[in-house]
Amino acid sequence: MPDDGAVIVINRGPEGAGELAWMPDDRTYCLAVIREARAETSCKPLPKSWARIGIRLVTKAAATGAGTVFFAVVDGGHGPYAYQGATAPGPGTGPVHDATAAFAAGRTLSLLTYERPAGPGTPGDQYICSADNAICFPALDAYVGLAEPGTS
Repeated sequence: MPDDGAVIVINRGPEGAGELAWMPDDRTYCLAVIREARAETSCKPLPKSWARIGIRLVTKAAATGAGTVFFAVVDGGHGPYAYQGATAPGPGTGPVHDATAAFAAGRTLSLLTYERPAGPGTPGDQYICSADNAICFPALDAYVGLAEPGTS
């Protein structure tokens, strides 16, 4: 774990739950998902290219007893983020939590977590969008970018 000055708290839930991240540089992320005082931690590189403009990464970060915690990395500081749709999110769906990482070069990345129940999605909550609607993405998609030439 890095020192406290480098950790970005995305969500501080009830005692023994939450998500925090740190980025050793603007190309690598580390995420800890904490549930019931146990942490599942991973560090991975961000993809070099991506499938949607502004979306660097959307991945399933951790499975919990009730569902899955998703993690997204988005270019820029367009928060806050929320579900967008005609109806309220389905039962068991947690809110979208976001925080912004700022780097010395002036680059910012938004880091998002949200928890989804197991099973199929509901029609009213299929997208997550920034407050200014500059960035939207499907809540249930998980992708880490486009494959580099010569890789699978």
